[in-house]
Amino acid sequence: MTTSEHIAALTALVETYVMAMTRGDRPTLERIFFDRASEVGHYEGELLWNSRDAFIAMCEDAADAETDPFWAISSVSVQGDIAMVHVENDWAGMRFDDYLALLHHEGSWRIVSKVYRIR
Repeated sequence: MTTSEHIAALTALVETYVMAMTRGDRPTLERIFFDRASEVGHYEGELLWNSRDAFIAMCEDAADAETDPFWAISSVSVQGDIAMVHVENDWAGMRFDDYLALLHHEGSWRIVSKVYRIR
């Protein structure tokens, strides 16, 4: 796979991630996150360190099937089978900077971890 093919696949995955997160789409989020993935960041001054399933439950609770969320990729770095993507996005009425660490495994990119900040 060429670098441009990896970037196209990562861009598609980020769009899937934002839409599934916004809509609370558990099956899709389970597919694109590794089982032991984590979501880490500060919320209201407290450190949150969520498992993948806790993160998905939050997405389900805040689901909004009617919204068309803003998202934009600010940077992508690919080194062999690992990648880091900085995505700006809206979720639950807030604007985020998300850094997604990804691994190319068994033919597709999957999220290993998400670190975020609220703007």
